Amino acid sequence: MPPLRVATFNVKHGDDGCGRIDLRRMAEACAALSADVLAIQEVDRYAGRTGFRDEMRVIARATGLQAVFGQCIRRRWRTYGNVLLARGPISDVEVIRLPRPSGGEQRVAILARVDVDGLGLSVAATHLSFRPGEGLPQLELLLDALARRDGPRVLTGDLNLGPEVVEPAVTAAGYVLAPTGPTFPAGAPRTRIDFVAVSGLEVLAASTPRPGVSDHLPVVAEVTAAPG
Repeated sequence: MPPLRVATFNVKHGDDGCGRIDLRRMAEACAALSADVLAIQEVDRYAGRTGFRDEMRVIARATGLQAVFGQCIRRRWRTYGNVLLARGPISDVEVIRLPRPSGGEQRVAILARVDVDGLGLSVAATHLSFRPGEGLPQLELLLDALARRDGPRVLTGDLNLGPEVVEPAVTAAGYVLAPTGPTFPAGAPRTRIDFVAVSGLEVLAASTPRPGVSDHLPVVAEVTAAPG
């Protein structure tokens, strides 16, 4: 089978890096990733700061992918959260509310089955807390939840944790990290907090494109079924 492209991108609700919202650039940047499976963080739906647009639909239309939403915050009709998109059916969707031991902002993870070109994947897409003491318990809970689903498995998102924390945790759970450099801040990246990790798949290549929107760089990994 041809390689699949798995990507994650914190779009910061379409901020162009200078405090202006540019949904066209955001949509073009997402489409340019040419992803088969795409996790997006910090997505607005019908919020005033983004012109009351549904950013999930904007991204889905630009990429041609199916999409599901994971709501973190709701204020009347306005919502904010994460999106999982795929070039193929998305099923068995579960949105998990992650623990907040320090009382931080509610974070969630989307768990789902994704079928692309006959390959079924269990995928988790998330945006973890940056508060000390919150991110690692959230990651551990998510790894446990994903372990209860059939493989191969993909964990992706803005984890707000460095590789010195993420790599031991995912390795112990049987995952391999797609190798990249720093992803944040986008203008002069110093730290790596955005990740794609896989189990039961082989990573062929990984990159961090510079789309010119958001304060994060996306991570793109080309993966294929593991031999044997």
